[in-house]
Amino acid sequence: MIPVILGTVAAGLFLIGRMDRDVKPATGIMAGVLATGLAGGGLLGWLFGPGDFFSRLLLALVVGCLLLACVTDVVMYQVYDFVWWISGAAAAMLLWARLWVTNDVRNGLGILFGLTVFWIVQIWVFGRLYGKADCYAFCVCAAAETGLGMGLELIVTHMVFAFGMLVPVQFISKNITLRGNLKKPVAFIPYITAGFYLLLFFAKIYGEIVVP
Repeated sequence: MIPVILGTVAAGLFLIGRMDRDVKPATGIMAGVLATGLAGGGLLGWLFGPGDFFSRLLLALVVGCLLLACVTDVVMYQVYDFVWWISGAAAAMLLWARLWVTNDVRNGLGILFGLTVFWIVQIWVFGRLYGKADCYAFCVCAAAETGLGMGLELIVTHMVFAFGMLVPVQFISKNITLRGNLKKPVAFIPYITAGFYLLLFFAKIYGEIVVP
């Protein structure tokens, strides 16, 4: 799955480069993307083993899009809409596969209801605290996590992981005011992506992942 992840990033950067000549990610950023992509490919291989190629492919697309969003978020504090269309479609297909396997209308409606509530809270409440792109990243991850059988409590845990990494880093770098606000804006999607990795890791350990 590593070629899919890195290929998604490379194809996205090529397209963005054609659209916007000002996007020139630094070598250090790309080295970080390469390392994270390698880790992501290894993580997906560990999650699903040699089987279930379809689920691994969909998650690889989600991870690749998240890494692409990390690059543009760090470089220019912006994420292009097509990133969320692609990753959202992949996550939706993973979710659909999960609902198809359950074959339980009542359970399926409950899953969709919880996910919809999370989306609404993200966009209408948390959207006022951080950028829309960050909300979309959490929403895409939530759909993928739900597709893997995780409940609302684990989706919220993902947010805890992301903020749990952001706050100490910004505190150490003295980028937090006495009121708890950031002095300078920072890219949040890298923390969201790292939190997504952590959640998959711990969910696998504790048997919370259900492969469609």
